[in-house]
Amino acid sequence: MKKIIYSLFIGTLGLTSCSDFTDIKPKGSNLLQSVTDLEMLLNYEFQGIKATQQQLLCGDLYPQEMIPTVINRPNMTLTKIFTTWDESAHAKEQLDLTASDAHYTKFYEVIGKIANPVLLNIDKADGDDALRQQVKCEALVLRAYFHYLVVQKFAKAYDPAYASTTMAIPYLKETQDLLATIPQLTLEQVYTNILTDIDEAISLGGLTDEPVNQMRVGLPFAYAVKAMALMSMQRYDDAADAANASLALKSTISNYNDYVRDTPSPVMPSFVNQAIHRPFMDCEEDIFVTRDILGQMGISDEAWARFEDGHICRDRLFSGDMLIPGRKLGEAYFGMDINFSYDNDSKWNTFGLKTSQMRLILAECELLKGNIDNAMEQLDMIRINRIIPEKYVSLKGTVTSREEAVRHLKQTSHGENIYTYFNFVTRKRWNRMDDFKETLTRTVGDKTFTLSPESDMWIFPFPQNVISLNPSLQQNY
Repeated sequence: MKKIIYSLFIGTLGLTSCSDFTDIKPKGSNLLQSVTDLEMLLNYEFQGIKATQQQLLCGDLYPQEMIPTVINRPNMTLTKIFTTWDESAHAKEQLDLTASDAHYTKFYEVIGKIANPVLLNIDKADGDDALRQQVKCEALVLRAYFHYLVVQKFAKAYDPAYASTTMAIPYLKETQDLLATIPQLTLEQVYTNILTDIDEAISLGGLTDEPVNQMRVGLPFAYAVKAMALMSMQRYDDAADAANASLALKSTISNYNDYVRDTPSPVMPSFVNQAIHRPFMDCEEDIFVTRDILGQMGISDEAWARFEDGHICRDRLFSGDMLIPGRKLGEAYFGMDINFSYDNDSKWNTFGLKTSQMRLILAECELLKGNIDNAMEQLDMIRINRIIPEKYVSLKGTVTSREEAVRHLKQTSHGENIYTYFNFVTRKRWNRMDDFKETLTRTVGDKTFTLSPESDMWIFPFPQNVISLNPSLQQNY
């Protein structure tokens, strides 16, 4: 049996081959002999992956550390680099501090241990042909999506002006030889591979409108991934078509007002607050789910101010201010007088996709065409499900200038994505757009820091353990 790479730059996931995943005694027989066996690989629980560093880089959230102490110590840490937006430390110390990377490992694990083993074996496996097509299509979409997540973090934002000459990441296929070096592809090549996998999955016709559960791939998710990739490529009309195709199959935006309930303080049970409890695997807007809790994260003053007044994700988030009446505990938890999440119940779908993100795509595409009313209508479809009813006012028909429309789009996008990976993804993409890019600022004590849209800090370094095993892989900044 031909040996195959299932993990990228072996060492991150271990040296593996086709036999390691599929052979069982007697030697040479294949564990994954049937379509139903291969389908079992897709029953993977996507959980425990956080986006803390990206949320900190965006100026949104702080990890539970004494932030002023961290930034005033002489020793360099990743939290210090991301909080102070230290360009020189990013160029040198961040590389030294990145021995490994959980996202790199987890994302390529899905590609190498789930998607590619399925694609390698599915055509020759015994079983029902309809299920065969479904399983193959799911694997293709998973491979495309997790490469999409990787390229957002480790490469430049896509721009047609340089995409064909700017290096990005490798794209791991099921047929690549274990002994061969996996080439680092350009941005254009990576995105072409993503779209090729998605288009094949769609054209094969094996995906269902309703997947087995929200951690399995359905047709709405395939179109959603395509829409996200096309937005990154600045192919706005095509992105809108894909977003509409996804919404034609799954369009419900969950009303977060329905998830607000009386919530006693764990410190003082008699102190009861109105707080959101976003459910897991039962939130209808989720197209594809990864499970994570927010826990205790500091919310920067700048991020707090970016929310629309009355937004449930701010004003009904169970927070430090809801623990003890009249007591602000930010100083005790973070060394700063900021509010912070104390939400160990809600599931915010950190790396998955939601129907609301398709509406954001349509709003932006309409705005870029000058259709302000249409853009605001798309935002209203989200906002009416996010704003406390007594504070909701429709935007359609009231917004007339492009500048004001961009502000509302950014505000709605912020509230929708703050507790996920996608404020990082979206703002990084906007850095290539004159009407949308901005210099971020944050203040810690008496110190103010800035991050420009041109900064290399938007590109994360490949970890040391990957570079050591594949020296040909070059950093993208």
